[in-house]
Amino acid sequence: MNAKNNNVATAKNVFAILGFIILLAIGVWSAIQVITFVPRLFSDTGVTSNTAIDLGDKDIVVQVSNDVVESGDPVNLTFAHTGNDTGVLSFSYECKEGFYFQIDDSPIPCNAPYSLPTTDTTLEINPVSANELTDVEIAMTYTNAAGESVRDTKSLQVLSTSPIVTDAENVRDDTSVETATSEPSVTTTTGEVSESTNGPREATSVVPTQYNTPYTYTYVPQASNPYGDADLEVQMVAIGDINTYGSFEAKGILRTYSTGGAIFRVTNRGTKQSGNWYFSAMLPTRGGYPFTSGAQRTLMPNESVEIFMTFDQLIPGTHTFSVQIDQSNYIYESNEYNNAAQQTITVLGY
Repeated sequence: MNAKNNNVATAKNVFAILGFIILLAIGVWSAIQVITFVPRLFSDTGVTSNTAIDLGDKDIVVQVSNDVVESGDPVNLTFAHTGNDTGVLSFSYECKEGFYFQIDDSPIPCNAPYSLPTTDTTLEINPVSANELTDVEIAMTYTNAAGESVRDTKSLQVLSTSPIVTDAENVRDDTSVETATSEPSVTTTTGEVSESTNGPREATSVVPTQYNTPYTYTYVPQASNPYGDADLEVQMVAIGDINTYGSFEAKGILRTYSTGGAIFRVTNRGTKQSGNWYFSAMLPTRGGYPFTSGAQRTLMPNESVEIFMTFDQLIPGTHTFSVQIDQSNYIYESNEYNNAAQQTITVLGY
């Protein structure tokens, strides 16, 4: 009887040992899978992105082509990270007043991730600044499917030669700076400006003689309060078409073969300079595509600019020309409810 009990106990011990070995094997296999999934968090032999950058003991590394650049000059980022292609790779930068980055000629919001394919190893960014000197931190972040993130940051110094008016007596003597537009079928023109010497100069009604010339900024001698707020306001001035003499003629009814035109005014009603800004316009043309401008020069308090746009390929019916400034809210303003304007236009099909 004792021998039988001993045999049963031995069998139980053998099964217990086998069970422990099986559990140990499962645990080792699971650990290997986790290490494979998040390689650099646990091991120095994990998979890395395809690049010549040496990661060393880091999980992600980003390099900049130049850490001191001029506003408008592109900066090339080169980066590498651990992990596979199942995660999320993103670029971001801190918010700085009067500053933003462009990627592919489009402004990128600050403190917001700009997603990239995880297979990418380079990125070109374009800094745009209205300040003489801006120190900004940029970051590249990789997040795997489990939500674990690694990040590398770099500091960038951006210089700008844009004039910044701080006193009314230091305003430049010239009255305009011309900026050309590259968008086909959308042009701008210069308006007539009053020459009042007893106060800020105000733009009068625009009567352009040519519609293929650049638009003009009107400088107004007003100081910027560094503790104030900007307030960009847009107003429609006129809508019409280009007559046979090449002049703009304000009217509300056009024909499909006409070249339409619209004039709107942007004014800084605040107490602080605006910094660079953008505008977008919805045109009453075939396809109804939205037009997005390039970076516009900063506007001082009470300074305004009138912009003249032309467009063809009109479609019959009643439409609305609409324009919006600072659509992505890059500029902190005291009033965000005056950033859009519109005007109705009727296009006849005969």
